Amino acid sequence: MLGTGLEKGFNICWLVIKLNLFFHLFSLMGGYIFGVGPSIQMVSDLFQASKFDHKEITLKNAFAIWKGHFMRSNGQFLLFIGVFCLLTYNLYVSVQLTGMLWLIIDFMLISAILFIYVAYQYVISYETEYDMPFLQVIKLACISVFFGFGTFWKLLIGAGVILIVTWQMKGLILFATISLLIMWSVIATKKIRDVVDEKLGFNE
Repeated sequence: MLGTGLEKGFNICWLVIKLNLFFHLFSLMGGYIFGVGPSIQMVSDLFQASKFDHKEITLKNAFAIWKGHFMRSNGQFLLFIGVFCLLTYNLYVSVQLTGMLWLIIDFMLISAILFIYVAYQYVISYETEYDMPFLQVIKLACISVFFGFGTFWKLLIGAGVILIVTWQMKGLILFATISLLIMWSVIATKKIRDVVDEKLGFNE
């Protein structure tokens, strides 16, 4: 039993490291600007297909997924990161100003930033699961955020913990951080995605 537990732990650790290294490799291949989006999607696809078995993850499969998602995932990533940066800049300007009105605006901007982050996590998962038009996936992801605020906060708190640990151990950026964030996103949103599956008729 101990041997099985150790083997399972090793498999999960190697899975995390392998996915993270693949993310950096393929992001670099796209010059980072055009590599990050499809690399995030690639990690999500590989993780959901692997069932925690690192042997299912190969460089050949990773490249095929990355190439297949290149255009569409770049469009999604650049759209969300553009909105995220715009909201973040407006928040930076807003916090310089004082008054109750600006405090309310600060709160609204922070809420919008968190919403954008969570919605993008749903986009990544739905891209793996469904074959939908570009705008339909984004619409479904945005609606899904409102399906469960418990999931909303669970996802954010988990991501926050990963980032705090990364801040303490910078080496995780190379070996674990991105893959852990994506894996946690897939795990944390599963309950809501199952509800969506049922509503769309896939679980009948």
